[in-house]
Amino acid sequence: MIIAAALSRAVLADTLSTAQDKVVQTHQQDANVQVKLNNLDKKTREALNHYQQNQRQADLIEAYNRQLQKMIDSQEQEKQRIHSQLGSLNETEQSALPMLVSMYQQLATFVSHDQPFLKQERQQRLARLKKIIDRADVSLAEKYRQVLDAYQVEIAYAKSIGSYQGELKQGNKTIEVNFFRLGRTALYYQTLNGDKGALWQPASQQWQPLNESQNKQLSIAIAMANKQHIPQLLKLPMPREAKR
Repeated sequence: MIIAAALSRAVLADTLSTAQDKVVQTHQQDANVQVKLNNLDKKTREALNHYQQNQRQADLIEAYNRQLQKMIDSQEQEKQRIHSQLGSLNETEQSALPMLVSMYQQLATFVSHDQPFLKQERQQRLARLKKIIDRADVSLAEKYRQVLDAYQVEIAYAKSIGSYQGELKQGNKTIEVNFFRLGRTALYYQTLNGDKGALWQPASQQWQPLNESQNKQLSIAIAMANKQHIPQLLKLPMPREAKR
């Protein structure tokens, strides 16, 4: 009985030891599984984070592309608008430039048939105007402004009197004289010493000498133009009208 009891205890102890080993082994396996699960969960989280980052980046890129497309569309519309305006400007220039050329030609013709005062100054103004009209680098607006300015200068002559010193050809010689312009109605000259004076007759294209009384009136007119004499009524001869 003692031996049987001892054997029984030994078997029980062995059984308990074996069971304990199995429990430990099971716990170890559970621990290994948990570690694997933890590692798997960590990788899953990392993968999820990586996916979320990629998704945010993709969303940003998509939003940027949408905005970029809007800019491209807007620029394309602006390009079309500018192209349309350029076409309209080209059409305007094609129609307006001949008009400016015609205005210049009319002005040049008018000056050539007008009283011959300030001939060099006016011819130089016309020459500059022609160069501006012919230049491709000058805008249509600037050409138009220059033409109008030239017209304004010519119009202003009709509303004023003026005196200036210049050269006068007489036969084979040239003398210095004082010219007097009465608006654009009449043109006179007087020698620098004041002894002689004359009136330009457009009809005959010749100078008509003034008598002594008329020459004195011309001296006063020149002084008035130079602001050296108070304004007063003048008795000066006027050009004869051309025969029609």
